[in-house]
Amino acid sequence: MPRLDELQRDEAYRACCLAISAAGPQRETLYLARLVLLLMEEVGDLPRCLAAVEAAARDLPTPGPAA
Repeated sequence: MPRLDELQRDEAYRACCLAISAAGPQRETLYLARLVLLLMEEVGDLPRCLAAVEAAARDLPTPGPAA
């Protein structure tokens, strides 16, 4: 499976941040859940998707004060 290079990753990150902001605090979680499901459908490999879910939850940092 192809991987994003650093510039592509930054572009995707920026687009995601803008979309989260546009969704607003009330719909942020819903937006993220829909995005994850759509991307999992694109991957189309349940074991890889479940491994990514586990990896994302592993060592999840505690949010600090806003800068």
